[in-house]
Amino acid sequence: MNHATAKIIASSTAADTVVASAARISTTQGTALEIYGKSCEKENNGSLIEKVVASGHTSTLEHQLFTVAFDNVSVCTEEFVIEFRLGSYTVKSRRYVDFTSAGFYIPPMLEQLVPEYQAHMQSLFDAYAKLLELEIPKEDARYLLPYCFRSNFYCTMNARELLYMVTVMCCGRGSYYPELKTLGESLKEQLRAYFPNLPEQFAARYHADADDSFARYAPPQTTVEKHAPETAAAVTELRSAPPQDADEILMNAQIYNGKFSADPEGRYDAAELITAERPRELELLHVQFVIRNLSLAAITHLVRHRIQTVLVPHVTQAVYKQHYVLPESIRANADALAIYQRAFTENAAAFDRMCKAGLPAEAAQYFALAGNQLDVLCDMNGRELLHFMKLRTCNRAQWEIRACAIDLLRQLRLACPAVFRHFGPSCYVTGKCPEGRLTCGKLKEMQTFFSSGMEPDANAQPQRK
Repeated sequence: MNHATAKIIASSTAADTVVASAARISTTQGTALEIYGKSCEKENNGSLIEKVVASGHTSTLEHQLFTVAFDNVSVCTEEFVIEFRLGSYTVKSRRYVDFTSAGFYIPPMLEQLVPEYQAHMQSLFDAYAKLLELEIPKEDARYLLPYCFRSNFYCTMNARELLYMVTVMCCGRGSYYPELKTLGESLKEQLRAYFPNLPEQFAARYHADADDSFARYAPPQTTVEKHAPETAAAVTELRSAPPQDADEILMNAQIYNGKFSADPEGRYDAAELITAERPRELELLHVQFVIRNLSLAAITHLVRHRIQTVLVPHVTQAVYKQHYVLPESIRANADALAIYQRAFTENAAAFDRMCKAGLPAEAAQYFALAGNQLDVLCDMNGRELLHFMKLRTCNRAQWEIRACAIDLLRQLRLACPAVFRHFGPSCYVTGKCPEGRLTCGKLKEMQTFFSSGMEPDANAQPQRK
């Protein structure tokens, strides 16, 4: 079994010089280039950086970038890292890549439990492979992948965010999980080559600002008896929409911003703003919504939108809840359906047996399957929501998140039609498809559907390719 590693594979050059220049520029005479030139000759750059960071001016560290390769880590680690919003991530797609031979992480546990754990996790990968043999699409077969499966991805962060993330892995909520703590300690040692004393400074600051009780990092437990696995469909609920006069809010914002002259007759159409290069005015609108019973796999498509507030319960809750998604491709195939449902039932039984046999609480998260579901709360401003809709109502979007996005858009059009009648996939908003050779080829059908009442049974609704 390959070991999980996190390795810094790239960094911006002249790290201490650039950060030291940033530390000097606000209090030093001279141009930016003059100060940088002098910093190249200074020997006290390191001590200056430590002094400035100790005083709370950590933003100077944002001028240094790092790229980290996370190699053969569990998908639980991937989910933890992606929670840090000030980073860039590129992940191996479970929609297109075959994960039959991906392997899985084995968390620390009693030695006598390891053989059962290994056999059970391998059985899930075998079930996944059987679904592929039955020509079930990868994006649907992946719902059987356990959250211990190996993930590989790249992460690029500035030094400030990376030091903070490493601190949380080593000292905060991540420290409860041996995998995360080990990876954090490794990254901390690698960062010393660039900033020798900053890891300790960040740790000291973290402990000073937070409750240091180790118990608070434990995953949430449930006192309710574990449920038997059952299927559930995702449901989108609009919790808070912009007011009915949202179009007037946008019009006034554009007038204030010098981009729109009020029509003497009071006529206004939001379409021009929706297609603008820089629709900042949309950021004045906010939408809050809940998606109930969204699969862990689909949640990954949701949290990629970083300019939002998204609240996702701990993945362990999905293990206790035991609701799971049932895709149509599997429902329509009797052999696949039997394999699929048996996998969820056996996973719940194995988890129950191993808990009774002494499975550590921190290992529970690895028993979540990608098809298990959670309830998610989101808050987006109008500009990010427009971007979300352009991507997630597209015919090429993952079918589960697409259905949720379309349902949300229906509710928004009822609440505030003047603005949200202009929202939809890129081909509807801009009049052209951005997917190139990967286009679904149904531009006219898509435009007709989103121009209409968007009824669920509308004949113009395109089918998933």
